[in-house]
Amino acid sequence: MGTRLQGKVALITGAGNGMGYATTKLFSQEGATVIAVDIRKDDLQKWGNTENVIPMHADITNLEDIERVIGEADKRFGGLDIVCNIAGINDLCYPLEDTDDERWDNVMDLDLKAPFRICRRAVKSMEKRGGGSIVNVGSYAGVRGNHGPSYTAAKHGLIGLTMSIAVWYSKRGIRCNAINPGGISTNIGAHSGGDYHPEGIGMLSNLMMSFPVAIVGEPEDIANAALWLCVDESKHINGAILPVDAGASCC
Repeated sequence: MGTRLQGKVALITGAGNGMGYATTKLFSQEGATVIAVDIRKDDLQKWGNTENVIPMHADITNLEDIERVIGEADKRFGGLDIVCNIAGINDLCYPLEDTDDERWDNVMDLDLKAPFRICRRAVKSMEKRGGGSIVNVGSYAGVRGNHGPSYTAAKHGLIGLTMSIAVWYSKRGIRCNAINPGGISTNIGAHSGGDYHPEGIGMLSNLMMSFPVAIVGEPEDIANAALWLCVDESKHINGAILPVDAGASCC
């Protein structure tokens, strides 16, 4: 067990699998008390015997669930020190003409509106503890056009949200940074509501194969970056958009 986050209270969304699971595991090992949020009850069961992880079932597209989760942190711990917005889906590479309003709304609601609402509520909670660190997990796709319009727009919007929070809340001791993963070995496609668009995934696959770098990483790569952005040694890093993609964003 480490101590780099000893005494900190963290809220992590998507904590039941993938990047959220890896981040929850690492943060708890470093001494944080983690409120582990996921919409899948079965995935949360793996945290049942972890002393400093509090699993909470919630739908973060629901405003009442967000209030309930952060309200619990306020009641039990007097606020939050850390928020990691990791939960998300992608648009399964559906191009513009095949993107209906439902797909657009589903992606926007979870990937952009939910982090906006969580951050809006969390800054009040962080102020109670004298400040804090927010990490928003975006995507390489947020700065490139290799996915469909809904996912690209949502993740690009998350960058703007991150930068705005960084400017407005730095004077209150709250930092906000974003991580843009490249390809990560997770099951996001299976959780995104169907099959990949054949033409869209074909284009993305061809692009990835043409890169001179192997861009697929592991969830732990994102967890390690998130940890760095939340420890005291990174206190002068604010408003940064950190690519964790083995150099793919340089291509």
